[in-house]
Amino acid sequence: MTRGRKQFESDQPLEPLDPFNPFEPLNPIRRRPTPKRPFEAPEGALKWIREPLTDGFEEEKAIKIYAEVPSEDEDDIQMNVTAGKAEVYRSRIDKAEGFSGIWELVKDTVKDSLGKHRVGMMLFLDDLPLHLGAYHPLGTNNIVLNRTLVQIVEAATKSKQHVNGFVYSLLVHEYLHALGHVPEAEVRSLVYKISSECFGENHIVTSLAEKSPWALLKGIPLRGIETPRRAMEIVKDFEKPNQGYIV
Repeated sequence: MTRGRKQFESDQPLEPLDPFNPFEPLNPIRRRPTPKRPFEAPEGALKWIREPLTDGFEEEKAIKIYAEVPSEDEDDIQMNVTAGKAEVYRSRIDKAEGFSGIWELVKDTVKDSLGKHRVGMMLFLDDLPLHLGAYHPLGTNNIVLNRTLVQIVEAATKSKQHVNGFVYSLLVHEYLHALGHVPEAEVRSLVYKISSECFGENHIVTSLAEKSPWALLKGIPLRGIETPRRAMEIVKDFEKPNQGYIV
């Protein structure tokens, strides 16, 4: 038994080494080829481990959503924004200020639903019989709105959303006449179509389109109210927002 370092011995003879020739070139060591992007994950793995980047921006008339959809063709991307559109229009009618603010919403919803648009319209306020909400003289750019009826709705409902919905229903009806839709049955059908598409089924605007704007005045004896006679007024800057109801 030997103490200290271990000794490794073998009875087998050593294999002879090849003679070394200093003038012969050395054979290079062969290595596996390195990929172009050694740290890149397989394309299939990226589709389930990486969430697309999204961001949203709320503007005055719309909510814009940006989403990164990698490795997808434009024709293969499908979007459904009906619910979001209704939320935008509901928010806008709640915040609309005055006749001109509601008018902007009228034009946008009609263009969104029917693809039709007209500019240069003018709004007049007059004290009309209470069974008449508004009218559009054919061949003109004018809409005449029942001033007394709007004031009655304001006093009866105490709700900005309901007043705006009432005014919207009257204005969109007359706007469709101005766009060339004359028959009343056709216009009423289009008002409901626009309202349901843009505001959804469960909203005051759609309810008034389905029933009648006068549904807000149910139980109020309109026949006993005397209509005052005042001079007709024009709403200034009608096609600009932030205009009060009465000029």
